Amino acid sequence: MFEQFTKEARFAVIQAQEEARDLAHTWIGSEHLLVAVAAQEGAPGAATLARLGITPAACRAALTPAGPLDAGDAEALRALGIDLDAVRARAEERFGPGALGPGPEEPAPSRRRGLPFGRHRGGAKGPRSHIPFTPRAKKALERSLREALARKDNRIGLEHVLLGVLHPEDAVTAGLLRRLGTDPATVRAGLVADLDRAA
Repeated sequence: MFEQFTKEARFAVIQAQEEARDLAHTWIGSEHLLVAVAAQEGAPGAATLARLGITPAACRAALTPAGPLDAGDAEALRALGIDLDAVRARAEERFGPGALGPGPEEPAPSRRRGLPFGRHRGGAKGPRSHIPFTPRAKKALERSLREALARKDNRIGLEHVLLGVLHPEDAVTAGLLRRLGTDPATVRAGLVADLDRAA
């Protein structure tokens, strides 16, 4: 299937892995594909995202946890009938002490934009662990092929990858887009309109 991807679409798939790694995620999801598409300025799909205010930086910020819960959060949850201490106790019982606390300190991830296959700026290869694609991401990539076929395009481009990510059943991407002030249907409609104008 990947032989049908354009250079830009292949790069987005590689970039999704870098986005996951930079966010310290152990998976590559459709949300990482969305960030990777948004990062390709001016390309079909990325231009639509930019017009809607969906930038790579905004996506990354929306994917980064807000930080530990404090006393104000606990009080707000208590007003909703949620006992944060009970939730913490249950999480620690199941996953071990400090399960809801911050993880170990790690050095800030470096931005490796534009260098695929684990190469660093100096050209040396460093130890890189494989990060697996989630079933959601795999389905998004499969849908990109169907989107290209439906549009009668003979290659899978960046715009098709984005259309594949914008499936209504993908709750993670839908949630990310809601945090960014939009939804998959709005982005899809904008992208289709942009593609139709360009045709």
